[in-house]
Amino acid sequence: LIISNINPKAAAIFKVSPDHAMGKHVFEVVGDERLCDFIRQSLESGQPSNLREGDDLFTVKADGSSQYYQFSIVPMRTPTAVSPGVVLLMRDITRLHELDRLKSEFVMIASHELRTPLTSINLAVDLLRESAPAKLNDRERELLDACHEDVQRLRALVNDLLDLSRIEAGKLELDFETVAPGFLIDQAVAVMKPQVESKKMELNLDLPAELPEVTADPNKIVWVLVNLLANAVRYTPAGGHIALKGERVGSQVHFSVSDDGEGVPYELQTRIFDKFVQVKGGGSPGGSGLGLTICKEIVRAHRGAIWLDSVPGQGSTFTFALPLAQSPEEIFT
Repeated sequence: LIISNINPKAAAIFKVSPDHAMGKHVFEVVGDERLCDFIRQSLESGQPSNLREGDDLFTVKADGSSQYYQFSIVPMRTPTAVSPGVVLLMRDITRLHELDRLKSEFVMIASHELRTPLTSINLAVDLLRESAPAKLNDRERELLDACHEDVQRLRALVNDLLDLSRIEAGKLELDFETVAPGFLIDQAVAVMKPQVESKKMELNLDLPAELPEVTADPNKIVWVLVNLLANAVRYTPAGGHIALKGERVGSQVHFSVSDDGEGVPYELQTRIFDKFVQVKGGGSPGGSGLGLTICKEIVRAHRGAIWLDSVPGQGSTFTFALPLAQSPEEIFT
């Protein structure tokens, strides 16, 4: 991994002169073993590195501050299909990173400030719903019930914002253990069974008996499955079908939730895991628009991935992958 060319801007990032960097091993200049591994993989395969979201970030610390860069590795090719080297491209995203940090801090502070008054309002509304109905007319009772529903929706939004803020701040606590996929699926189905039955929907399970165990935080993964099932129920008409499947794919177990509902419009599919993105429609009120974002972050914290396959009008399939069982210590090595 010898540097054959470097432009002045890249040399400045690594605090070296272009002349000094020429002919040096990449690690001598970059000083990051992970980045060197990605470069080596791309050089050996002749293909761009298969980087998961978040893996393509590189931090340079100097003078008490940090600069953040997003990188990509592009193999060079000759007319004879020989790959003589790779090109490392780096994009300075420090300003975007700082804006995102400030936004997350604001969301966390605002959510904390909203939680206390919302709790008080919720207690007051619940007390009125218990003691005052006999004194109210039908219209007043409807308004009180609507107020109760709105407060519950706001509390759910605040809780989701706080959960997301903790995840983004790296404060998500995970209790890893070896667990059978069937146990995770059974727990999620037990939670969602009343909603499925209330809409007279058919829920099919496809879970091979020999499916190997995974290393996961059961509570967090059950939460992910419940969220995906709740979305399927919300966007599938009464009498529709939902399928929950588990299968081994290489060194992972894939969990998928499929439905024959409305599907996701093509223009939203690339943004469906972003904050506050929601699909219009569904027979019941929508959520906070944060559920899928939190699902993505939880799965990423398990060293997994989550994705969507959908054809509008024909339904959707959300799939996430978890690594096969290993010791908790091995997950982060």
